[in-house]
Amino acid sequence: MLFVDGMQVASVSTRYQHQTWGGTRSPERRLTDNLGPLRNAAASGDILLFRKNLEDEASIELFLVKKGSIAFPEISRMTEGRRWGVLNQMDPPISQQTLQLAADELDQETLSPATAFSSERKFETSTLTRRARDHAFRRKVIASYAERCAFTARRFQVPNAGLLGLDAAHIVPVKAGGSDDPANGIALTKDLHWAFDRGLMGVDASRRVIVPQAVQNIPGNEFLRDLHGQPISEAIEPRFRALNDAFAWHREHVLIQ
Repeated sequence: MLFVDGMQVASVSTRYQHQTWGGTRSPERRLTDNLGPLRNAAASGDILLFRKNLEDEASIELFLVKKGSIAFPEISRMTEGRRWGVLNQMDPPISQQTLQLAADELDQETLSPATAFSSERKFETSTLTRRARDHAFRRKVIASYAERCAFTARRFQVPNAGLLGLDAAHIVPVKAGGSDDPANGIALTKDLHWAFDRGLMGVDASRRVIVPQAVQNIPGNEFLRDLHGQPISEAIEPRFRALNDAFAWHREHVLIQ
């Protein structure tokens, strides 16, 4: 998607190239094709930003920040005079190598018995490590549920893109020592993830959705009320099915009583 001063001007297909000119010049990476809406609006001194969403692996957002725009002074300050590179040095992007390492580590961990808790996960300090592991966790959990919500079996996807309206919810949250084991996760639509994390709903010992009576009684919560008592959809692979002790922890510590 292409933006000029924060307003979307086009959604295009483009091509990413890695050129070395037969090894005669230093490698360059560039996007080509269908970028006219940005080139036609660009002038000397403008800034072009690239942003990648880890939840949407098929697309990238390009923002042209015009020299006279409100946002330009702050963006220009953050560049520190550099012609290219990471905009925010304190929050660098995650490399493909880091993402792959996190995915490999999670694959290795799933060879051990499933667990809902991990003291190491709770005390991680690297932001990049957390984001990479969250990405690996999300991919594994959503794939385990065939890209469908465990509470509704719904699936939403943007046309011609990899963007799904699903989250991978930690049942025992990371801040409480929850692990990144896929069996401590469940695929939920974004609104139900929000509700689950705030205790508006949970899962009982018979693996059916619980919606507390106090929640059901609130006008506007009819959709949640109608889910009460419905069996959850299970992960395809038995090894990745959500752990009973994880749901039990959620009922005790999160679910509204």
